[in-house]
Amino acid sequence: MLNGKTITLGITACSPAVKALDLIKELRHLGAEVHVIMTPNSVNFVTPLMIQREAGTPIQIEQFELPKAYDLNHQAIAVKSDLMLIAPASANTLGKAANGIADNLLSTSILSAKSPLLVATHINPTMYSKPSVQRNIDQLKADGFIFVENSNSESKYPSLFPGVDAIIESVKKILAPGYNL
Repeated sequence: MLNGKTITLGITACSPAVKALDLIKELRHLGAEVHVIMTPNSVNFVTPLMIQREAGTPIQIEQFELPKAYDLNHQAIAVKSDLMLIAPASANTLGKAANGIADNLLSTSILSAKSPLLVATHINPTMYSKPSVQRNIDQLKADGFIFVENSNSESKYPSLFPGVDAIIESVKKILAPGYNL
């Protein structure tokens, strides 16, 4: 279903970062090539080795790290991707994206992405309710970012991670032929 598609997955410092392993596994099972950019703080929640092992591609963390393999036609992977997915997305990373801040590799890649940007948040409900966070989310939506809604009817916290199945369904919908942003 996702054969021939390249997805850049951004992982931020949130407790469900470990769910990225299941997300990568499912994306690859559907035929996608997955490249991963982790924020420096995300490595406190899931190890780079486990993520790289699941993705089957070199992961990137530091902005000015030398590439693991040299490509004569080098372009940032975020530029070459069919979709940029940030899951889980923290309030910090959303704030940077909404305000054009590019102080790490993931925030820089978000600003340079030419593909659709899909976001699955995981934000503490108290933080999520703050006007500044709501402004950032509204701005990102106005800028064309697509958010995976937490559709769990039992959850009174829309800011919490929506789950792998909901994210996969959104990815398939966005990458389907004829999808219009």
